[in-house]
Amino acid sequence: MTGRYGDAVYAIAVSVNACLRGGTRVDVAWNLDPGATPSFDPNDAVAITPGGGRLGELLGGAFDSRLIEVAAAKPSAGRVIDVECNPIEASVLGVDLGTPLRIMLAPADTLPSALWDHLIERDQIGLSCRVEDGTVLGSELVPIDGAAPPSVVISDTTIETVFSPRTTLLVMGGGPMADAVTQAGEFVGWNVVSMPGPDAAVGFAATLSPIDGVVVVGHDVEATGRVLQAALGSRAGYIGSLGPESVRTARDDWLAYRGVTETGRIASPAGLPIGAKAPREVGIAVVADMIARHARGPA
Repeated sequence: MTGRYGDAVYAIAVSVNACLRGGTRVDVAWNLDPGATPSFDPNDAVAITPGGGRLGELLGGAFDSRLIEVAAAKPSAGRVIDVECNPIEASVLGVDLGTPLRIMLAPADTLPSALWDHLIERDQIGLSCRVEDGTVLGSELVPIDGAAPPSVVISDTTIETVFSPRTTLLVMGGGPMADAVTQAGEFVGWNVVSMPGPDAAVGFAATLSPIDGVVVVGHDVEATGRVLQAALGSRAGYIGSLGPESVRTARDDWLAYRGVTETGRIASPAGLPIGAKAPREVGIAVVADMIARHARGPA
């Protein structure tokens, strides 16, 4: 498997919400200096549970021990943590020794409860925190008009973080066509997760949202059929299938035998009809098709 499992702050939202509903303390940390660490996504975040359990990943785990120590003290409010990278941390991040960074660590129950609902739905949302001497005095959600990249804006009294989900494309299968779709998706800046087999892909496909997509590639009717079945049961905005027509027909029969007859959401073959034949041409056509369908909105 290659690629990332999407933006961590969105990936941990369900678990954080479950902790809150169950009365379990959980602290959430995110990066306030994304520009200082260009190789890491601004949406990266980690949730820390009692005993040092971690969900998600922040800055490659470089500061986990520091964050766990602060969380263990059970702060009653969010805090801005200023750190200077030691040799190990600098090596993990690919920055100079002593590079200063700021991280927000906040008990999840001190943040707006609706934040987790928005993140679970993979909405774009802003969070404004009022800060004095590094301590969060209060926070509120800020609606974001139009598409905006994830960002952090810091003033003397506030820290505003914009969480903005990145499109995820799951590519299940192998070979030149799968590689070309993966490369085309990465070229446009998507989070592309490539899985050669169906087992993990089935579970992942079921979690996709309307801004996401899945493309299956290959001749194995059962393997690709299982992933398509899971995708059809999800909210995925784009579901595509590549492979010979005979395989795609057999796959339709495989799905129908299992009671899946509403297959109109499947783009088969995937891709805009531009006469693409070479793998890279097909990759471009598939990504363009997904962009076009997303722009049109639900059918």
